[in-house]
Amino acid sequence: MDGKLTLEQLESFLDETCDSLREDRDAVSFKEYVLAILFLKRLNDRFNLEREMRRKKLSSQGLSLRQIEEDLERKEVYRLFVPKIARWDIIKEHKEDLPSYLTKAFAEIEEKNRGCLGLLTTIDFKKLTENGIPLLTDRDLLELIRKFEHLTLSDDYLDF
Repeated sequence: MDGKLTLEQLESFLDETCDSLREDRDAVSFKEYVLAILFLKRLNDRFNLEREMRRKKLSSQGLSLRQIEEDLERKEVYRLFVPKIARWDIIKEHKEDLPSYLTKAFAEIEEKNRGCLGLLTTIDFKKLTENGIPLLTDRDLLELIRKFEHLTLSDDYLDF
């Protein structure tokens, strides 16, 4: 998207995203997953911005590349730390058994950031319909991730 994202644009995007996933199913069923991916993308965008600012600061202090990379993996220097398994660039390349992978990624975020209060591990990406069919397929999740790829959700890109 060009320019800053308004709240109205975000709400419209979220509604369209839920509708695109649902096909002949109830869109409300998908809000939990859309919001989970929204949170994941926002967390990653904020983390990447903090990480890049920290990289520049450390580089200006004359640290070696190895020292910089080690420091950038210290969770205590971030407001919220994103473990490698949950980093957007890795998630968007993951193609198989996404429900399991996302469950592990959210659990790892939860573990590294004790302030999440167990909220992230309540999302059941492996949920089945009444007929025993997965509510979300790998294809659904890939499409959802693809849709969020084009949003930048760090503070400097939000107009609300």
